[in-house]
Amino acid sequence: MNDFMRYLPLSQGDRADESAVHSDRRVEYAEVLEQAAVVIDTEPSVHLADRDLARVVPRGVQPTESEPAARLRGLAHFARTGPRKIPVRLLSHAVLLYLAVVRQTTLAPMLAPLTSGAVALHLAATAPTEIRAVIKWHALRATDAGWEFGRGPVLEATAVEMVEFLGGRSLIAPKRAAK
Repeated sequence: MNDFMRYLPLSQGDRADESAVHSDRRVEYAEVLEQAAVVIDTEPSVHLADRDLARVVPRGVQPTESEPAARLRGLAHFARTGPRKIPVRLLSHAVLLYLAVVRQTTLAPMLAPLTSGAVALHLAATAPTEIRAVIKWHALRATDAGWEFGRGPVLEATAVEMVEFLGGRSLIAPKRAAK
């Protein structure tokens, strides 16, 4: 195949195993909420805004728990056992909530590469104009998670730094990669 063919839309480019590709983010969503609940349990000074908690609740679900950690565990249980798929939008809100919780502690945030990559891609696509202007015509690479997307000169940061920037939680943009 000619080299230029792999860049054409719908081309027959290099094949890869895509059996793990899916749109249901139940497992990742549950894991992130459970991580946030553990942090809340171990750090009693952590405060969560009601609006942040409300953003992670799937449509049509009425949480019964009033304590934030118990509510997050209940939502994680619902995600693992419920009939409904969890979209990447809800996973993104869960990750941003988790990062907000961890930011109030001395703990280091931990995100699975698949989770951070899916969330970063979603946030890049839905980011406000100011953030999209920074990343336009660039590829984004996580230096610690093994993912990269986009075309153009590479901007890189850790996965957490990238997600926080794309989610509007940090003003520190990813830096141009060293050549």
